Amino acid sequence: MTANYPRPLALSGELSLRSISGLHTQLIEAIDGHEAVFIGTEAVDSIDIAALQLLVSATKTAAARGRQVSLAAPDGGPVARALVAAGLFTPAGVPKVASLSCWTITREAA
Repeated sequence: MTANYPRPLALSGELSLRSISGLHTQLIEAIDGHEAVFIGTEAVDSIDIAALQLLVSATKTAAARGRQVSLAAPDGGPVARALVAAGLFTPAGVPKVASLSCWTITREAA
């Protein structure tokens, strides 16, 4: 049974090949149990390309199942830097990949 409200999923620590199995399990359980999942990355210390690729894949898997994964990455944080370095977002925080249109790089209010 799925819920109709976004399920928050707060990620933290090091997201890497070492932790990818646990991250995969978290993502699949959230996607299978909810129509929408909101991933917060404020507490992420580091992320490697394997973990980033898993997040992108989970977003595409969710869309194929008629579900949505959104993600917020603080500007200047490790996830935002990885998104830009991987060419998925512009330095201005604009997604370059249509399937990531629900992802945002958040900027603090001035």
